[in-house]
Amino acid sequence: MHFAISTISSLLLIVAGSAHSATASLFGGKQTAEPAAESAVTPGWEHVTSGSTIKLGHGKSTTRLTLPQVSYGTGSQQQAITAFTDTMTTRALWLVEQPDALRGSPIACGSEVRLVNSDSGHSLHSHAAHKAPISGAQEVSGFDGRDSGDMWVVECSTDMWLRESPVYLKHVETGRYLQSLPSKKYRQPIVGHQEVSGGKKPDANAQWIAMEGYYFVRKDTAPS
Repeated sequence: MHFAISTISSLLLIVAGSAHSATASLFGGKQTAEPAAESAVTPGWEHVTSGSTIKLGHGKSTTRLTLPQVSYGTGSQQQAITAFTDTMTTRALWLVEQPDALRGSPIACGSEVRLVNSDSGHSLHSHAAHKAPISGAQEVSGFDGRDSGDMWVVECSTDMWLRESPVYLKHVETGRYLQSLPSKKYRQPIVGHQEVSGGKKPDANAQWIAMEGYYFVRKDTAPS
């Protein structure tokens, strides 16, 4: 079930270089693995949009995609990416960037996006050269910079990326899918965190759902 925590009804954000503006609202999300049969998302706020900052729930576990600010001891030695049960942590908030899109514009399925951790500024990244430390699948990391290894294709069964509906995130450069295996968990210093890696196929381990977050819509399409 969708819960509205609070609404910032008076906030108008001007898009740089444009006459368009966007309104923002802060929403909560359900904590179940499957989307509700009938969504309680407020009409007009159904889409994941460019410039929104969201939490991504793992479809097979009650966890959120997280950057715990711990570096890998092997592989790239960049920041580890995990899936963790703490749904309140700000380390699970990700800014959705879409090249050349206006803030508040709905994201079409098949589009390329970059996800930037709002707590650290690191991009969700992957690369074929390194393996994940537990599963041996392709490493996924937090990269302190911007390059082509940060881009992900949103694959979904509808025309647009919808909140509280499962999607797959396919890495543009390598074709691997963002996944988390509930059986692959870390010990010290991030006890209980699930490993996140790049998998070969879009299965239940690779489903992600847009949950809590700060969602923006274009003023010209915002609900009244």
